[in-house]
Amino acid sequence: MAQTFIKREKELYAQLGEDKGFVSFSVTKKEQIASGPTYTFTLSRQDGKKLWPHTAGQYITIRIEKDGVLHHGHYVPVESTDGNTYVIACRQGHDDQNTIVSEELIRNRAVGGTVLVSAPAGSFGLVNDAKHHLFVSGGIGITFLMGMINELNKQGQSASVTVVQCAQTEDRAAFADKLRNTLAKGQYLLLTKEQQISKSHLQDKLKPDTHIYVSGSETFLDTANRIINELNHPRSHVHIKSVEPTLGLLKALDHKK
Repeated sequence: MAQTFIKREKELYAQLGEDKGFVSFSVTKKEQIASGPTYTFTLSRQDGKKLWPHTAGQYITIRIEKDGVLHHGHYVPVESTDGNTYVIACRQGHDDQNTIVSEELIRNRAVGGTVLVSAPAGSFGLVNDAKHHLFVSGGIGITFLMGMINELNKQGQSASVTVVQCAQTEDRAAFADKLRNTLAKGQYLLLTKEQQISKSHLQDKLKPDTHIYVSGSETFLDTANRIINELNHPRSHVHIKSVEPTLGLLKALDHKK
């Protein structure tokens, strides 16, 4: 029965994808990595071709069909691409721009299942000539930053990275163990709801030339922005990524339908 369903699913997505710039990908690995729950999905092209060129920080668009309606989600790959697979992460029950797609992936896409993927897009990414990078995340926002953190580590530049991760509880902090293992002591700080982010958490981690990358909900971004302003850090060195939909994003979705 499962194989019959997977075959039918592939046939359906073959009809929905190619004419709109979407390509069929298979789920080759699915793993829960944190409470919430948060899962990672490893995706590979079904046609065996190489992945599109991708810069750390860019997002891919995933299209799924649910109850006869097409839905889109935007996910930043959390691993440096190996040329063959994308790895994305999503959380169930989280109210953001990807809610419907994330729920469908977690509930109904097992290994062997099919999703449609379009080429990477977006300008959010690393400042390549920066000497120091500070990543500040709230909740699921860490998934928008992990690709850049992993890329710097891949380049042998992990010493230039500092991460401040904010999560409701420690068991909901996706990638916390990996960050602890990747970064030296003092380069990673995890804050939970018992210890809200404040000026004191950032000021000793900033140098005049540090570039700051912030991702999270609008409420979290407001808090982080206020703190950064209090520290008088150059605004040209601050890069923001919201996990909530923007007007531009919604317009882009309308054009793809």
